[in-house]
Amino acid sequence: MAHRSEFLDVAGVRTHLLRGGRGAPVLVLHPEFGANRWFPYHDALAAHFQVFAPDHPGFGQSDRPEWLDGIDDLVFHYIDLLDTLALERVSIVGTSLGGWIAAELAVAHPERLERLVLVGAAGLKVDGVERFDVFLHPIETTLQHLFHDPSRAAQFLPTDFGPDVIVRGYREATTLARLCWNPYLYNPKLPQRLRRITVPTLVLWGAHDTFLPRPHGEAYARLIRGARLQIVPQCGHFVPFEQTDIFAEQVTQFLGAES
Repeated sequence: MAHRSEFLDVAGVRTHLLRGGRGAPVLVLHPEFGANRWFPYHDALAAHFQVFAPDHPGFGQSDRPEWLDGIDDLVFHYIDLLDTLALERVSIVGTSLGGWIAAELAVAHPERLERLVLVGAAGLKVDGVERFDVFLHPIETTLQHLFHDPSRAAQFLPTDFGPDVIVRGYREATTLARLCWNPYLYNPKLPQRLRRITVPTLVLWGAHDTFLPRPHGEAYARLIRGARLQIVPQCGHFVPFEQTDIFAEQVTQFLGAES
């Protein structure tokens, strides 16, 4: 489906945005990888909704401001983005890092959301459950670890590891470290705050997620009032990329697609 690329000034931050489709607005927040790309799952959502898919600050083609050093900064940035786009209320779909941002935004500003979809969302720590450490492994190993079928990782690997790709990879890795290295991929205050989420919430989790195993999804579903947990079979951490059809069906039904 046709989409377009543009740059916005979001409270002084040059922000890259991909958008496509028509209908009710849906803000799609990408995971640690996959910025600056329009994937088949975007197409699937854009068949029913108007999809807004920005690059997080410090990822893809978006600038990284000096003040960016935590997930709360990204929450403020995305509220500013909604204001820039003149969107009073949206549904939000966030995967992994994007899911963490979405959850924190829903906690702080539930009045700006219609519905919330958390897909393999980071942000919580479950005692006794081991997680994969993205900071200790090369990108190739990490990407393969994110899928039940490791061959699916190829969609993220560039065909040409030129200087631009290397520089971008380093920039995104340092941004990720700045945002969530300490503590690692979670906010210790988030569990007690999730009760503040008042919008209908769908939690999607891969049955074979070893990056953030299933108990993390169960925790989100337990701590958010009325949330529904849906386990996706034959799938690892990146549900939209590995089981696109199931993802699209679940999300479009939950968000209330009209066609």
